[in-house]
Amino acid sequence: MSADNGIYILSTPRKRGPGREYRVAHLQAVENMEYDWNTNKLTADKRVWIVNAREMWEGAKVYLVKGDALNAAAAMYDEIMESECPIVEYGIRFVEVEVPF
Repeated sequence: MSADNGIYILSTPRKRGPGREYRVAHLQAVENMEYDWNTNKLTADKRVWIVNAREMWEGAKVYLVKGDALNAAAAMYDEIMESECPIVEYGIRFVEVEVPF
């Protein structure tokens, strides 16, 4: 049986100014970010992706430095691996969406 989970770092452009924002979350079925619930199909439409991403990473802390986000993801990974259910099937991955959060 698959855990279908990972620690995902969402990378999006900042709303104002140059640079990127990073958000870290432990998620399952991250591919659902690409699913358009109105058409019931996968889509390449980044506007749909960001709507789904806002739900999936809702409440996640915002990091402005990529290394800080990676450190937070590593700490989350370590915490899970020390738990009673030490499974992170896909490890730590970056997900990029070129639309501001």
